[in-house]
Amino acid sequence: MMFKQKTKILLLMPTLLIALTRGQTFGQSVLVHEWSNLEFEWPSQADKEESIKNNTYVPERNLLAGIKVYKGEVYVTIPRWFWPNGHPATLAKIVTVNNRTLLRPYPNWAAQKQGNCESIQFSQSMEIDSNKGHMYVIDTGRVGNTLNLCPAKIIVYDLNTDNELNRYIMPADVVNRTTNYLNDIVLDYVNGSVRYAYVTEANEGSLLVYDFQTRHGYKLEDQSMKAEEGNASIITINGTDYSFPFPMNGIAMSPDFKYVYYSAVAAFGLYQVPTATLRKGTDKTGIRRVGTRVSQTGGLTHGSKRLYYGASALNALYYWDIEQDVAEQKLPLDQVIMKTQLQLVKDDVKMQWPDTFGFDQEGWLWFVSNRLPDFNRTVGMIDDGNPYIRVWKVFVNETGYLYQGDIRTQEKNGGCKPMILQVAGLPVLLLSALVSSLLVVYASMTIFDV
Repeated sequence: MMFKQKTKILLLMPTLLIALTRGQTFGQSVLVHEWSNLEFEWPSQADKEESIKNNTYVPERNLLAGIKVYKGEVYVTIPRWFWPNGHPATLAKIVTVNNRTLLRPYPNWAAQKQGNCESIQFSQSMEIDSNKGHMYVIDTGRVGNTLNLCPAKIIVYDLNTDNELNRYIMPADVVNRTTNYLNDIVLDYVNGSVRYAYVTEANEGSLLVYDFQTRHGYKLEDQSMKAEEGNASIITINGTDYSFPFPMNGIAMSPDFKYVYYSAVAAFGLYQVPTATLRKGTDKTGIRRVGTRVSQTGGLTHGSKRLYYGASALNALYYWDIEQDVAEQKLPLDQVIMKTQLQLVKDDVKMQWPDTFGFDQEGWLWFVSNRLPDFNRTVGMIDDGNPYIRVWKVFVNETGYLYQGDIRTQEKNGGCKPMILQVAGLPVLLLSALVSSLLVVYASMTIFDV
């Protein structure tokens, strides 16, 4: 009797797994938000009107760039591009107030104060360590490429309390206070803790390495981080040519924390460098070209299985199926060539310039498309009836590279372990919870001899 009832419950598992995943398929996309102009959550209407009057808020100058997700909350950056004023906040959380989608400055309005070096001056991107709920915000310290206000820094916030945990001032001999453009960031776990940050410098084309433990950093430069020769700087979007002669930009970390991938905007090549090289800071050992992308791109990101990138010229997201190439080529990650590149989603109107990415914990990859090539540097966003800014999510059934990094990288566990795999398309965290619940049921049946 006891054996038969246990068997029935265990046999229900496949049915339950299928039921929970029904309606979510790989590549399914959802348009979550779209704006013609961003609107902020102001302390009062009077504050908004005063900001418009004194030009600290010029709506058409505000464009979304970075995006990350934590516990259902969506965080974004609004870079203070091109102009010395007009951007009231550079880091925010998307909120809904009275059925209106607004940006709530994060962690508060005081942290956005331009000219106050205790505040954030210009943030292009950030990273969230979902294991701890910590956000790492990169700040160039510069506004509009002309106002050199503060030293560059990384600020760490606790998203569970909205408090600042720490700040790290970038060394002046590593990050130039008058020319830097800190663009994107990934984190490197060592023995259970975030030890390093790797940041792309998109002005001179270099990779910055910062050690949180020693509070020191250095700059790595290589020709692979520069713009490629030829026509790589010309990106053709919907029949129009745009010039983007920019170097190092996108960056991604492998989930085993052994390799960093990067690329320039004006380039087709994808490159790889071992974290063992970056951690030592002595040479360029192991830098190699992994392959040629189908399009130029800005952002990159790595999940538990695949590497994703925005195909700028194709108004699409693509991914590199690393597992397939490793299996077919029978080569390790430091030798495999990127061949299997597949389209994930595409929309020639609503996915122009898909760039920055963020994973949630339910199997969705979030990204921003912002029509950056049409963003007029003299005026800003010109209202042409097609919203400039969109926030999307697409179901990929995997987590980001940081998931369980605090557990997987502990030396007592033998170093970095593989990430938990998905079963029957079930997102990893939901699967873990389900299995735990079933084990509890099974155990209780054993105890009470049901």
